[in-house]
Amino acid sequence: MPILRNAPRISRTSSSSLTSAAEPVAPLGEHLSHLLPTKLCPPQTASVLVSRGEALRKMDSGVGGKLVLVTAPLGWGKTTLLTQWYREARVPHPLAWLSLDELDNAPERFFSYLVGAIRRAAPDFDAYIASQLDAQVELPLDHATSVVLRSLWNLGRELVVVLDDFHVLRERALVKAFSYLLDHSPPHVHWVVASRNLPELDLAKLKLTEQLVTLDSRDLSMDGEAIRELGQRLCEAELALEDVEYLRSHTEGWVAGVKLALLSAGEHAGVSDALRKAVGSNRDVARYLADAVLREQSPEVHEFLVLSSVVDHLNGDLCNALLGITHGPALLANLERAQLFIQPLDTQHQWYRYHALFLDFLRTQLACDFGDRIPQLHRVASAWFAEHGQPEEALKHAFASGDRSWCLELLARCVEAWMREGEMALVLQWTAKLTPEEVIRTPALCVANIACLILSRRLTQASSMLEDARQRLAAGQVESGPERERLSRQLGHLTLFHAVLSDSAAGAGPELEAWAGFEELDVFLAGVLLAAKAYHALRMSRFDAMRRLALSARETLHGLNSPFITCYTDVLVALADRAQGNMKDAAERCEAAFERASLGRRNPVWVNAATALANTRYEQNRLDEAEALCIEALPLLQQAQAFETFTTAYFVLVRIKSIRGKYAEAWQLLDYLHSVLEVSHQTRFLAHVCGEKIRLCLLEQAPARMKAVAQEFGLGERMRRGEWSERRVYDETWEQLGLAQAWVLMAKGRHGKAHSLLETLRASAHDVGYVSRESALLAAIAVCHWRAGDSAAAFAALNRGIALVQRFGFNRSVFDETPGLQEVIVAAASQRKLSHGLPSRYAARFQDVLSVGADGPPELVEAPSAPLEPLTERELQMLKLLAQGLSNQEISERSNVALSTTKWHLRNVFAKLDVTTRTAAIVKAQERLQRNL
Repeated sequence: MPILRNAPRISRTSSSSLTSAAEPVAPLGEHLSHLLPTKLCPPQTASVLVSRGEALRKMDSGVGGKLVLVTAPLGWGKTTLLTQWYREARVPHPLAWLSLDELDNAPERFFSYLVGAIRRAAPDFDAYIASQLDAQVELPLDHATSVVLRSLWNLGRELVVVLDDFHVLRERALVKAFSYLLDHSPPHVHWVVASRNLPELDLAKLKLTEQLVTLDSRDLSMDGEAIRELGQRLCEAELALEDVEYLRSHTEGWVAGVKLALLSAGEHAGVSDALRKAVGSNRDVARYLADAVLREQSPEVHEFLVLSSVVDHLNGDLCNALLGITHGPALLANLERAQLFIQPLDTQHQWYRYHALFLDFLRTQLACDFGDRIPQLHRVASAWFAEHGQPEEALKHAFASGDRSWCLELLARCVEAWMREGEMALVLQWTAKLTPEEVIRTPALCVANIACLILSRRLTQASSMLEDARQRLAAGQVESGPERERLSRQLGHLTLFHAVLSDSAAGAGPELEAWAGFEELDVFLAGVLLAAKAYHALRMSRFDAMRRLALSARETLHGLNSPFITCYTDVLVALADRAQGNMKDAAERCEAAFERASLGRRNPVWVNAATALANTRYEQNRLDEAEALCIEALPLLQQAQAFETFTTAYFVLVRIKSIRGKYAEAWQLLDYLHSVLEVSHQTRFLAHVCGEKIRLCLLEQAPARMKAVAQEFGLGERMRRGEWSERRVYDETWEQLGLAQAWVLMAKGRHGKAHSLLETLRASAHDVGYVSRESALLAAIAVCHWRAGDSAAAFAALNRGIALVQRFGFNRSVFDETPGLQEVIVAAASQRKLSHGLPSRYAARFQDVLSVGADGPPELVEAPSAPLEPLTERELQMLKLLAQGLSNQEISERSNVALSTTKWHLRNVFAKLDVTTRTAAIVKAQERLQRNL
């Protein structure tokens, strides 16, 4: 059924039956005095209060072609825009205007007014036809069209014809006749057509020939500046920015909605509050939509609009289900063509939504006219969305339907898929809508809810839920039988799971051997608990056991698509690889995990993988890539279940900010992270915060602030208690706080105490095979000796650290957490005290870290080689000065050579020595000098 009512059909009569010798030949539109002048000029609309610059410029650019088409629903300001454009005479050509109405569906009336409009703009327009306007004679369309076309061609000069409200022409034959007229009109005639819907014209041909410019509701929508200006004039007050944005977002720039809201708000003293009351609930808006839109529709379309408003977005198949019809897609297509406040959401025009204000209006009508049908409509919508893989929409409508048994059944189905994807927040969001009795009566929901609380580190709440579940189980709120026994065992495993993830020190929590009986669990939960065992083993620095458990978790889930656990175990194994010094394996594992996660959407799996890769890129000194990943993940970090993910992203950003000298931003990030971790009692990660803050104080040379940080974390008191006086089983919190205290001691010049503390930490890391931490602690020991003036001991510690990571070199975090390490390495290189060469690719990647001042980066290479070409005397002189560690400026002054020439000579030296940086050149210079001696 068509959207709008049809006008009476026009009878078509051949031209021969209307033409006879007895009829006088009169001009079409001869009796111009009978034409209404108001139809031949723009209407007296409200004053044009705001300029629509962009839309007017678009019309200007399009009027040189054949057609400018302006389409938008009513109230969008089409006529106002055309009036402004017409009255400003934005083109130097004659402008004809015709406002159409329902009576113009009669061809003789339409063509007489069209001729009258053109003749008013161009008096020499000479359209003639054998007809009398005041006689009830049917005009042959083909004859009238050919006469008007011939006269347009005869006109021979530029002309613009504006037809407003073209949508009133519902007689298909007349629209077809105008389409022919448009298609064959001369190039000097330009048409501007405004309509509420897309007219049935041959638009495709015009597009192909670039003769069509279209403006729609997006072009006519009022932006913030236009709303502000209109508000100033209507309300005589300056709207606050938040009021402008509120009005823009809620009206979507609909001109009538904006104006009605402003007029209503202007009647009140408090414009801001009045605006919020006016938008959506304004009676004038509702009356406007009811009278101008809804009443014009057929009963079927009226019912379709109101009933389909129960959903936020709709497609044809969904509408069929809601209304029990079969032609939903056709109705939606007709609504779109009629531009009835409906917008497509995809390029295929499958999904649509109603304008926000129109949707509010329709839902008000739904509650008034069909209130008793609303629960069933929600129930049907829920079932449809569930069948089509949109669980959140399905659940939203399920709860709105009031059918609690359906809610429980549907949610039990959803949580299993969500947990496999790591969507723990969704599980908690929807189970929170249930009563405790409903949760405990559905074991799958009970287990999922507690497991997600644990994985989200909401450990206090998880503990409370566990206790509540046990009590309700004991009170018989779950019927006896296999389900009751199974739930009881699952609660026991969840208790162990809780203990593992709530530990604050390595070695705390249950022993691994206590975890048994997984065969009684469902496959996914068994995999989760095995992954938790792997995490516990990693926390205890039992790296080999951790790998076995991670592999067991993946084997348990074999055949069950569970990207969350797969990614989680990948990250755990990468952490173990990194801990044992296998940097290449760790990097490759993180890259593979991220590549898999990137195939899907930005969910918790992606967040975990992206954060792990960001840390890898940072360690590789690829800072721009690391920062980009962190920034992309930052808004999604609330989806991360593990504090490891959350804190890693922030620590990487803090390091990068400090590297770039943005200390204020680094402190801001650290303080925020500190507050989050403190509220959650995350002592392990708080120890890392302490270390980062101490190092920032060192970089900023802020001893007073360092003292305050040390006092806040009780470092001095721990030292006095002998916390680091002897080695113990390695513990991350203990090590991080101890390292922070060592830097405090070095800042005070107490190098002996600092060295003793660092050796204790190193020995503990060595005992568990924690290679990456032992190498970092050896780097700190080297700096400690260097500051104490013992270069030999410093070089020895440095070489021991490099020996542990000889294949890969120190990663970026070692340099950043060891202020002064760069100085020790450069000194060792210049004095040929490095025992181990490193791969050239490492030296190339870490040039900026190993740079000497601002003159250029040095390089550590695997083996020196002879120059490719002999050095000139001047180059040898430069090389000797370079070997003394002088800067480019100092070399220039010593050799009495311009700085630019000095740099040119040094570039030649580097090329001949086959090096790219200063440290490598220093090493080769030493070798060259030794040979010369």
